[in-house]
Amino acid sequence: MSMRETDADWAILGDDEPFFGVFSHEKFLRRNLTPDVLAEFWASGVEEIQYLRRILIAHFGDFQAGHAVDFGCGVGRLTRALAEVCDRVTGVDVSPGMLAEANRHRLPNITYTDRLSDQTFDWINSVIVFQHIPPARGYGLFADLLGRLNPGGVVSVQFTLFKDEAFIGAVAEPIRRASWDGETLRVMDQTPHPPGAMMMYDYDLNRLMSLLTDHGVETVFLEHTDHGGCHGVRLFGRRGG
Repeated sequence: MSMRETDADWAILGDDEPFFGVFSHEKFLRRNLTPDVLAEFWASGVEEIQYLRRILIAHFGDFQAGHAVDFGCGVGRLTRALAEVCDRVTGVDVSPGMLAEANRHRLPNITYTDRLSDQTFDWINSVIVFQHIPPARGYGLFADLLGRLNPGGVVSVQFTLFKDEAFIGAVAEPIRRASWDGETLRVMDQTPHPPGAMMMYDYDLNRLMSLLTDHGVETVFLEHTDHGGCHGVRLFGRRGG
């Protein structure tokens, strides 16, 4: 089976529902985007970045982030908040529609782009992003980001690791037939996900930790996350000086 082209899914999501693509709640659908809802949306980004920064400082000491990257920035919910505590921020996303929306709200010290040049960073941030990228591709993207981390730089990146019955029960209905040989579950007649679907992928924590160590991030703090039965971790770390 070929790897799904999730960039195409996010191009559709970004064109159709850029805010809902960031927060999957009906109040963030275009038709419901009142000024109060938008204010809540942006405020949530400020609260999250403040929280992530407190965790990083508590475990790894204070730091000065001259240049931060928000990988999978979407419409800039966290990018705008990062810009309040960093000298400059680069927001990266594959969705043209989301980048267009982000640029409508861009602060002077933010650059939005769909790819990275030869840049390095003092803070690598990514939240509810890698879970939508096939791991076969995601590990390489994570390694590339880590290779750009400056000495003394920090990391706050979230990954999904496994799913519980709450999530599995919600997605099992389309399965019509399956065979089990004791090693591999083979599913037939499964309704394919339509274009623009929000896919959810699980990563191997051992491999993630290996990548961090390989890039000089040898002390890491993990925090459990649960998004509707999709369990994962926020990985916080700091590269040695």
